[in-house]
Amino acid sequence: MGDVDLFDPATQQDWYPAYDALRDDQPVYRIPGSNIYVLTRYDDVMWVLRHQDLFPTAGATARHERTRQVYRDRGWDRMMPLSVNPPEHRWYRALVDPHFNGAGAERWQPEIEAVIDDLIDGFAPDGYVELVEQFAMPLPLRLITHILGLPADDIPQLKEWSAAWVLPFSGPLPEDQEVWVAEQVVEFQTYLQHHIDQKRQAPGADVLSALVAARWHDERPLTDPEIISMVDHLFIGGNETTTFAITSALWLLLREEGLYPRIMADRSLIPAFVEEVLRLESPTQGLYRAVAADVERHGVTIPAGSIVHIRYGAANRDERMFACPHEVDLDRANAKRHMAFSLGEHSCPGSGLSRLEQRLALAALLERLPDLRLAEGNDFAHEPGFVLRALTELHLEFTPG
Repeated sequence: MGDVDLFDPATQQDWYPAYDALRDDQPVYRIPGSNIYVLTRYDDVMWVLRHQDLFPTAGATARHERTRQVYRDRGWDRMMPLSVNPPEHRWYRALVDPHFNGAGAERWQPEIEAVIDDLIDGFAPDGYVELVEQFAMPLPLRLITHILGLPADDIPQLKEWSAAWVLPFSGPLPEDQEVWVAEQVVEFQTYLQHHIDQKRQAPGADVLSALVAARWHDERPLTDPEIISMVDHLFIGGNETTTFAITSALWLLLREEGLYPRIMADRSLIPAFVEEVLRLESPTQGLYRAVAADVERHGVTIPAGSIVHIRYGAANRDERMFACPHEVDLDRANAKRHMAFSLGEHSCPGSGLSRLEQRLALAALLERLPDLRLAEGNDFAHEPGFVLRALTELHLEFTPG
């Protein structure tokens, strides 16, 4: 096969033919002109996840010196405590997991349901909704703002910072744009520093207050840069990917023949459907790992100092792991083995909360919007980008109520 251009906008609109070709013919694929090796088979991605000594996390790095200077002069390096390598990683995760894992997420269910109902109230009488702007984006954004303990009035500005934060995931940025992103991130960091100071004086029942009160190894308080980086990570992960997943869920639900009436008739299928959506349309298509020593896979040597890109979106459609991988199968026995939230120690800390939001959102939309259907005029275009998978917009119609 010829080279696959993973940065071609046409490829990014529909990744899956390229993934199929790479898994079959080049399961270890070097991006031309780079030291990045893309892994697309499920077993190969799992191999990386199981060998963290060989494949430590690759921290976010700026490409341009001007960008690095912005962080040095006005903010903090993006240290990402929740992405550091063992054993430190376990200690940081122990401070946040109780707030976001399955049991911890259920604590927030009343707030989730209240926000869902409030949003649906805003468009239910209209018989029409553009799902991204009116529901899928504000739902997780309002919730993570509340859970972290940040003011609801700041949501418009927080969303702007969030959008800037994820912009580098679209691909390499020109220098001026990368510097602008750094300036936005530093503004967000400074904002968080202000609220850390406030929580020290007047703590609340929120995650930011809990981190301010937490102690590392029961020996010392967390430093401000540690807290800022952790909240930065939680805020972005707590809204962007859930938005993408909810939007993809409605797209698949109404696109696949027979799926909508089946789930309408049996709402107990919603959790299984959520897992299939995450597998088929993984919001995070892949992430990077460093290579600590020369390794070989499928006859290809990956040298120390290079980067592997573990492609979750491709692994989740690997027929070696999932039968009929391109189909929605609500009876799939191994559905939860997908990698949409990664697996193992570095799995997404907010996966429990995201799953709960998705399940409750789908249940409410199906209950309150009769005869739900795709509106005319949808083009189903996805945002361009190498890492994230997101529909730009989704127009739905239903019987007003």
